[in-house]
Parts: sequence; structure tokens; C-alpha cells
Amino acid sequence: MKTIMKPLLLICFLVLAVTAEEKKDADKKQTKRGLLSLGYGYGGDFDNGYSLGQGGHGLDGGYTIGGESSLGYGHYGPIDLGHSTAVEKTITVLKGIPYPVEKHIPYPVTKHVPYPVKVAVPQPYPVEKPVPYPVKVHVKVPYPVPQPYPVEKIVHVPVKVHVDRPYPVKVLVPQPYPVEKHIPYPVKVPVPAPYPVEKQVPYPVKVPVHVPAPYPVYKNIPYPVKVPVDRPYPVHVPQPYPVHVVKHVGYPVEKPVPYPVKVPVDRPVPYPVEKPVAYPVKVPVPAPYPVEKPVPYPVERPVPYPVKVAVDRPYPVEVEKHVPYPVEKPVAYPVKVPVYVPYEKSYGHQHQQWE
Repeated sequence: MKTIMKPLLLICFLVLAVTAEEKKDADKKQTKRGLLSLGYGYGGDFDNGYSLGQGGHGLDGGYTIGGESSLGYGHYGPIDLGHSTAVEKTITVLKGIPYPVEKHIPYPVTKHVPYPVKVAVPQPYPVEKPVPYPVKVHVKVPYPVPQPYPVEKIVHVPVKVHVDRPYPVKVLVPQPYPVEKHIPYPVKVPVPAPYPVEKQVPYPVKVPVHVPAPYPVYKNIPYPVKVPVDRPYPVHVPQPYPVHVVKHVGYPVEKPVPYPVKVPVDRPVPYPVEKPVAYPVKVPVPAPYPVEKPVPYPVERPVPYPVKVAVDRPYPVEVEKHVPYPVEKPVAYPVKVPVYVPYEKSYGHQHQQWE
């Protein structure tokens, strides 16, 4: 009896679990309630009136286990759980909005992502900075390149040029030749004054433009040409004669004359003339001089020779003279030490030997 009751109890628990799941599904679907769930004597909302014990003696909402008999009767028949009388009603409601609605959230919304998200950032990435003046931006324009394109390689190869008659060519170099040296200081460039100043005039001004025009060209002929003269007569040609030209110079010019020139003076007045007399002048000559630097501590400098120090009044100084005295010095010498020697037994006599 116990072996039969155990599987039956397990089956009952499984049936209860299945009915509980179906109830949860029915609550999620939110379907309309029928007449069975209005409280007219058909039970509650557990299984629309077909609850435990309703309509028979079974445990599955009107379906009995083994016919109409319950667990208390002793009749056990087949178990039929392959079909269900529950009616599923599904209503789909589609509510559409003909225009997009943007919802404004006045605070930042941060969504936590439980896994790392890699954001692709170009390295280096461009940073645009607004500038209040125009900036030229170079636009790269693709241009066609022939494929394969020619590659020129310079190879230094000595080429012999055949010359029929080699002759020396002299290059004229001015001696001494000019050397230009760059000077890093400013150089004043003379500006012609008055210099032209361009002034804008609000009316048109005609500027004369030089246009090249044909002009006569005279060609020198290197041969004599005879000009016929009707009556040749002598013509006096004035000869060059000396002309005195006076040039005024704005500054006095002294011209040295290698001989004494006497200047006539009406009344010569004697005046003293200072004659330089040679006298010795002491010129300071740089020489090494001793520099004494005070040192706050005595400095002893060893000298390899005896130095006599002058003493005004010699006075006796006691000098300690060491007198030799006997000093006991230990000397190693042999010392006899008695050593114990074990005695030996001989013929019943006992004696000790000392060395």
C-alpha cells in the first residue's frame, strides 16, 4: 500500500505545480474574465470553477484519478493527463503614434554596462579650434600616377668626351680678386630726397608711356669718302691757350715748403718760448709684492735647514736628559717540573717512580 501511495503523491504534486504555472501565465496574459469568474457558484479564479473537488472526486478540476473514485476508495485506474479544457484567449492591441515624440529628461541618464566597451578613438585625433580669422586649409587632390611609374637612378659613371685638339684655357681672375665679407651690423643706405610719394587721386590721370619708335641708325664706314668742295679755302683753327681758373676752397690748405720762408713783420715783438727740459719721470713698474693674509690659526711650515731665531735676552731652559737605568727583561731558560708516573706492580711490591 505504501509503495503505491508514494508515486501517487508525487503525481499530485506535479499536477499542482502545473496548475500554478498555468495560473501565472493566465495572469500575465490579462484576458477578459468570463462568467465563470464572476462568483456565480462556479468557484474562484484558480481554474475558472474547475478547482479541486468540483464536479467529481478528482484533483484536476473535474477530472478524477481513476474514474469517479477518489483516493479513499480502493479502485485505481489509468491516469489521463494528456489533454486540457482551458481556453486561451489572446487579444493584441496595437497603439500607434503618427509622429515621433521626444521625451526630455532634465538630468543625465547613465546606463551601467556590465562589460567593457571599447570606443574607437583615432590616434592622434583631430581637435578643431575656432579662430576669429580665416585660415587656409590645404585640400589634398588626388592625381593620377602612371603604374608602373618610371624610377630614375643616378649612376656616376665616368664618360670620356673625345676632344680633337685639347688646348689650355686661361681663366682670367682679377688679382687681387674681391672678397665679400658679411658684416653683422646695420648699414645705412642713402635714400634720395625728395623721394617719390604716390598719392591716390579720385580722378583719372594720364601717365605718359614711352613707346619705342623707329629712329635713324648711322653706320660708320671704314673707308674714306671724298666730299666735293667747290671752292676750298683755308680756315683758321684756334690753338689752345692757357686759361687761369680760380677755384675757391672752403678750408685752409697748408703746403709744406722745404726751405725757410721769411715773413715780413712790421714790428717784431719778443715773446718767451718754452723749451722742453728733460727730467726723470718715475714710471710705475709692476713688480711682485708680498700679500699678507690673516689666518685665524697657526700655520707651521717645515724648512729643510736650521733657522736661527733671534732672542733679546737669553734665559736658561731646563732640558730633561734621560738617564739609563736597569730594566728587568725576562729570559727563557729550562725549568724542571716533576711529572707523575704511575707505579708498576712487580712481585707483590708497590712503589712509585718520579722523574
